[in-house]
Amino acid sequence: MQTCYNKIMLEIFYTQQPVRSEEYIRFVLRKYYNIPNPTICKSIHGKPYIPGDKICFNLSHSKGLTALAAGKKGSVGFDCESLSGKARPAVLSRFTERERQEIGGTQDFYAHWTARESYVKYLGESLAALWRHIEFFGGKLYVDGAEAGVRVMQFERGGYAFSFCGNYAKYSFRRADPPAKV
Repeated sequence: MQTCYNKIMLEIFYTQQPVRSEEYIRFVLRKYYNIPNPTICKSIHGKPYIPGDKICFNLSHSKGLTALAAGKKGSVGFDCESLSGKARPAVLSRFTERERQEIGGTQDFYAHWTARESYVKYLGESLAALWRHIEFFGGKLYVDGAEAGVRVMQFERGGYAFSFCGNYAKYSFRRADPPAKV
């Protein structure tokens, strides 16, 4: 059975207001998915989920931005990073030789970093356990030399690099600011 990517939409919500992660997840799930009081659980490695619900989501934050990717069809891994930082030499040295050849600057560094991170979050695993097994090269993810078999999509917006993994080919991106607390 082949997955029909073109019918599966991932929704990405973001805010630049200061907000706690779980509060933002609850806000988005209430407002956009009509889940009035979501019970948020976490996997052993911290991936949030709602038991028995068909909504899959993943949260990321970087330098004043909190973003939540949510979809109704299958797991999602999501990461964002501010492009205002510099490539981290200690991390850069841990990329594979093929990856380092593709990394020509900060934007390339964060494209590779967010791709790897989104895949780890897709699996619900820890980066420390998987780092040496993953490679992002030529726009594809590899695990121990074999293609990972999951789609990774990337984009830049507003000074941030974004990557998500899953069976999603389309996405929407919209601001979703929670109401100010009184």
